Amino acid sequence: MKTMKAVFKTGSGGGKAFTELREAPVPEPRAGEALVKVAATSICGTDRHIYNWDPSMAKAVRPPRIYGHEFCGHIAALGPGAETASLSEGDYVSAEMHVVCGACYQCRTGRGHICANTVILGIHDDGCFAEYVRVPVSNLIRLDASLPPAIGSFLDALGNAVHTCQPVQIAGMDVLVLGYGPIGAMCAALADYLGARTVVITEISPKGIAMAEQWIRAKGIGHRVKAVDVSGKGFEEQVEAVRAVCPEGVDTVLEISGAETAINVAARTIKRGGEFALLGIPGRDALTFHDYAHDIIFKGVSLHAIIGRRMYGTWYPMLSYLQGGLDVGHIPNAVYPGLDRFIEGMERFNAHDALKVVFTLE
Repeated sequence: MKTMKAVFKTGSGGGKAFTELREAPVPEPRAGEALVKVAATSICGTDRHIYNWDPSMAKAVRPPRIYGHEFCGHIAALGPGAETASLSEGDYVSAEMHVVCGACYQCRTGRGHICANTVILGIHDDGCFAEYVRVPVSNLIRLDASLPPAIGSFLDALGNAVHTCQPVQIAGMDVLVLGYGPIGAMCAALADYLGARTVVITEISPKGIAMAEQWIRAKGIGHRVKAVDVSGKGFEEQVEAVRAVCPEGVDTVLEISGAETAINVAARTIKRGGEFALLGIPGRDALTFHDYAHDIIFKGVSLHAIIGRRMYGTWYPMLSYLQGGLDVGHIPNAVYPGLDRFIEGMERFNAHDALKVVFTLE
């Protein structure tokens, strides 16, 4: 039996004691599936929640489980009935790792990304922190050979950022990005690429501010992109910090942080008729708007809740942006050969020392 290296969540607990690199059988592609040899895979915030065994993932993951859901690679084999005119063995691909039913009301009305029957590979079934991964062939996306694997490894996450930008106006707008973690960094890059007049990034982490400022300097865009350190600042001070950059307020908010204070700062500083794209997940169930009537209703603000990627109305624009010059080369700032140092990479991600931790396998 052919085996492979794979990273397993081994039991119900947090930290390195419950994650292990093991030998496992290479899976056989089933009907309608493809086996993909992984070229590169990256850590997502969800993987961190699995590693730490946070409550949201403790309810969803049943160990032992190979986790990971961001990757690119090459088709190694096709299962029965998986032959297509558009894909063949050897093709360079990534994949949508949300496997939807295709039969529910949401799926049949073009909204499969909110299918209630979604199975997420790397959470509910085995994922891609491995040398091989098994994926429905219908979920595969062909990639251009010019796309570096380090970038191809996190298209799932970049798709979340693109989806966050899709329902709102960016070009010519004053855009506020709440948080400069991996998705916040991608949203800031997208807002710049899509022609925002001003981009304001708020962040409480000194590491996040330092990485944002490094990107701004490297791009030479400090005249219209500002990183605002709001650590230790109260609500009114944060509002003033945003208004110091955009005195009339902001048109569009890209909310990545899930932080109640940040969300209320955005609600207070957003202009009348502004748009709010909400991707961040709060750390607790309840979240309070300080002045819901004044800041949301009476301003006529539009709220857009974002989950996953539209299938596949997010993937194709994202690939077009990359081919058209969207630069996210600064995002994968910790790259490891192979999976042997997975724990080290995860600990760096946990400590916010890297925006994206990537493992290259080819």
